[in-house]
Amino acid sequence: MLSGIGVEQLKQGRAPRGSLLTSALAFVTGFSIVFITFGASASAVGSFLVRNRTLLAPLAGALILLFGLHLVGWLVRIPVRVGRGIGLLLVVAGIGLSARPGIFARVKGVDLFAIAIIFLLGPILTRWLNRDVHFRKLGGQPGPFSGFLMGFAFAFGWTPCIGPILAAVLAVAATREKIGQGVFLLACYSAGLAIPFLVTALGIGGFLRFYQNFRRHLHTVEVFSGVLLLAIGGLVFANRLTWLSNKLSFLNRSVAVMEGKLTAAPKIVPSSAKAAQPNEPDVTFQDLQGNKVPIASLKGKLVLVNFWATWCEPCRVEIPWMIEFQQKYGNRGFTLLGVAMDDEGKSVVDPFIQKTQFDVDGHPTAMDYPIVLGTDDIASKFGGLIGLPTSVLISRDGRVVKRYVGLVNQKDLEKEIQAQL
Repeated sequence: MLSGIGVEQLKQGRAPRGSLLTSALAFVTGFSIVFITFGASASAVGSFLVRNRTLLAPLAGALILLFGLHLVGWLVRIPVRVGRGIGLLLVVAGIGLSARPGIFARVKGVDLFAIAIIFLLGPILTRWLNRDVHFRKLGGQPGPFSGFLMGFAFAFGWTPCIGPILAAVLAVAATREKIGQGVFLLACYSAGLAIPFLVTALGIGGFLRFYQNFRRHLHTVEVFSGVLLLAIGGLVFANRLTWLSNKLSFLNRSVAVMEGKLTAAPKIVPSSAKAAQPNEPDVTFQDLQGNKVPIASLKGKLVLVNFWATWCEPCRVEIPWMIEFQQKYGNRGFTLLGVAMDDEGKSVVDPFIQKTQFDVDGHPTAMDYPIVLGTDDIASKFGGLIGLPTSVLISRDGRVVKRYVGLVNQKDLEKEIQAQL
């Protein structure tokens, strides 16, 4: 369509009408504008989603699972009536579970509501996703203008191939607190989609020969994409996406840490004016001895609340710095509160603290600051956890000064502590 001649003519070596690369660039620009706009829109509601992450994670996970089941081809096998019946039963069970919480320790009403979405919407949605929309005569003669319009149409119309993956990327973009981050994610998505088109435009003859042999593997690629979505969707549904972050932590270390020093700063969410600084949440922790630790009891001190886990590799990079901060500023009204987010709780955290030592100025040192156990409910009151580690600095009068998501910059954080003291 971009070349202005048929596939058979291209196979025979006929030259496209006009510059195929120029038309392809315009085509890529067209669909990129649509996708990046989607990303900006999704991120505009990111702060709301992050605040309610614990509640919405099962819903987001269920949607990603739905698209994964669609790509694998299982969803279309469920009759609409059967799906509707199973979905309604799950909704009724979810209502019952919400009315009597605690019957099942790890299952909540929202979990059943989320699974119900797959059965209620999935069998209908999968049939709609298999529809394809073509605009054969869009834009008139081949060229940049028609390529640009075709890119717009492609973004909205080619749902069987881009819909499920795009929806998953948008779900991730919607968890970002800044519009620019969502724009960046969708720009990467657009770039990944654009490269094959631009390479094809540069070598159309060679591509046609390759595609003729490769097209029989397209279904395998689609199924593999579906399996990948099922894995990610399951982690999101179970609120265990940080487990994957831990398994890929070597990537964090390779780009963020060199010889113990951070080369890329974490995302910092500052409070620009004291009047706008939110109050610390009213939460009560439990320490490893079973004692209650209300965060209000620390008022009058500068508190750094550090969310971490024993399995989190970036957290282990931070811990020596945290020990050093406690040693240097503990007698000046500063205290560090380590909030362990391990699902296993004390049974894992206590042995880790007893046995693990960290290199602080050449001396092996244990974690000598207060350690408490965290929960998803507590984390949500601090704004939710996008990843670990996450640190929140609270002033002496109980106001949130700054929030750090990811591995902190040691020098910048120390400067902020000194400024608050």
